[in-house]
Amino acid sequence: MYFRFMNRIQKMIVKKMAVGYTQAEVSEYLKEREILPNSVSMIEKELKKLRKEFGAHNIVHLFVILSKKGYL
Repeated sequence: MYFRFMNRIQKMIVKKMAVGYTQAEVSEYLKEREILPNSVSMIEKELKKLRKEFGAHNIVHLFVILSKKGYL
């Protein structure tokens, strides 16, 4: 995967959600590995930043854009 515009946490979130994790499951994954920040709220905020950066209207649209651009 190629993530030129994403930080480390955003990359982890996208990778996990792309294989079916929910936001709560991503939060648990991060907590289990003691990665901070790891709250569901933080995940929502990071996804909102990505949607804005890529011009996506919702999370599904974001993943379609990322897929088309070859990020997934």
